Amino acid sequence: TFAQRTLEDGRLEVVVGLRNRENRRLEVQANCVFKDAAGVATDETPFQTVILTENATEQVKFVSMNALAKRFTVRVRQAR
Repeated sequence: TFAQRTLEDGRLEVVVGLRNRENRRLEVQANCVFKDAAGVATDETPFQTVILTENATEQVKFVSMNALAKRFTVRVRQAR
């Protein structure tokens, strides 16, 4: 699940729910690539480490660096 809104200064804020469907604790990293209306990447957030306990959902928030962002892609990878 996700929610997005445009802040007063025009930047895009995205809140994403990451859900662990495993019966074990997971450690993942998530980041967000913000894109303009044409789908061209405008900026990217650093990866954040997220600890997901068994069957838990954690909210992760990302904010674009500029007002060009209209779309986004959230990437999740397993932490090493």
